[in-house]
This record gives sequence, C-alpha cells and structure tokens, in this order.
Amino acid sequence: MRKQEKQKRKVFKHGVTVLGLFMVVALLAIVIFVRGRELTEKNKNYLAMEESLAEEYSKEEQRAKALEEKKVYVKTKEYIMEEAREIFGLQMPDEIIVRPKE
Repeated sequence: MRKQEKQKRKVFKHGVTVLGLFMVVALLAIVIFVRGRELTEKNKNYLAMEESLAEEYSKEEQRAKALEEKKVYVKTKEYIMEEAREIFGLQMPDEIIVRPKE
C-alpha cells in the first residue's frame, strides 16, 4: 500500500511539475506576443515620423536654397536701388516716377 501511495505522489508531483512548466511557457509566449505587437505598432509610428521628417527636411533644404539666392540678390545694385525707391522714395537723376492718385 505504501508503495502505491508513493507511486501516486510521484505521478502527482510529476504532473504538477509538467503543468507548472506548461503554464510558464504559455505565459512567456503570451508576453512575447504582446511585446511583439507593441513593437510593431511603435515601428509603424517611427516610419510615419521618419516620413514626415524627411518631408520637413526637404522643405528646409528648399528654404535654405532660396535664402542663399536672396543673399546673392541682396548684394546686387539692382536690389539696393529697388529698396531705396520703395523705402526712401529716392530716384535716379534721369528718372521720373509716376504714381497713381489715391
């Protein structure tokens, strides 16, 4: 009788151990699955952010190019004369400026 009880206890302990290991493996699988989904979602967000940053970068490059062109234009005599006319109302000695009446 004692042998049978020991045998039953041994089988029971073995079953509990297997069940415990199965639960641990199942829990790890669930955690890995959830983390994988979270990482996939983060990856999508990062790709969208990368796209928007690339767009913004190209716009800033165009703006920098336009500023470089304006920097060159500002140094020309044509620009200086244009600003003198607009801001100070100056004119060249041989020019006549015609302005419409308001």
